[in-house]
Amino acid sequence: MSAADIATSLHDFLRSRRSVRRFAPRAVDEALIARLLETATRAPNAHNRQPWRFVRLKSETSRQQLAAAMAPEFRTALESEGLAGDAIEAQLARSRARIAEAPEAILLCLDSSVLDTYEDANRSRGEHLMGVQSVALAGGQLLLAAHAEGLGGVWVCAPLFVPSEVAAALDLDANWEAQGLLLLGYPARESEPRTRQAIDDVVVIR
Repeated sequence: MSAADIATSLHDFLRSRRSVRRFAPRAVDEALIARLLETATRAPNAHNRQPWRFVRLKSETSRQQLAAAMAPEFRTALESEGLAGDAIEAQLARSRARIAEAPEAILLCLDSSVLDTYEDANRSRGEHLMGVQSVALAGGQLLLAAHAEGLGGVWVCAPLFVPSEVAAALDLDANWEAQGLLLLGYPARESEPRTRQAIDDVVVIR
């Protein structure tokens, strides 16, 4: 296979990843999870601080605790959207079920203790943002690695809105700031591709 063929194949693979929210009742091998996490830690990151931290939620209790920590904020958000009580309860129940039923649930955290600190507030904010970006890159790499292994996954942003509550519920280090939750497993069905914006609509040349 030529270099051009390899590049084309890689682009096709990258473009074929889909968010998967429904999983088959099949466990994921421990060695495979370890391989995915190892690949995730090879992501680009600012100053090589490697600020990502991964919390595998293996027990039913830990997943329930996470769902309970996120529920009040989620309820408030749904109420602000004008949803009726029954609809809110249905969405909360669906969220709890997804977290409970996913074969793997991995909480992505930023360890702020490894970031550089500055007296200048603006520079400190930039440093924190670079840490957030580094964790996001690791999460994206983990999702792609999972895709390469025939797994599906979805990024759940809810923990981002209540990092303190999540840390308390899971007894995490106070410096570990929740950034997102990755649900992983073998897809129950193939996900349909979603329309993407045209390149000309998202790229400008100056």
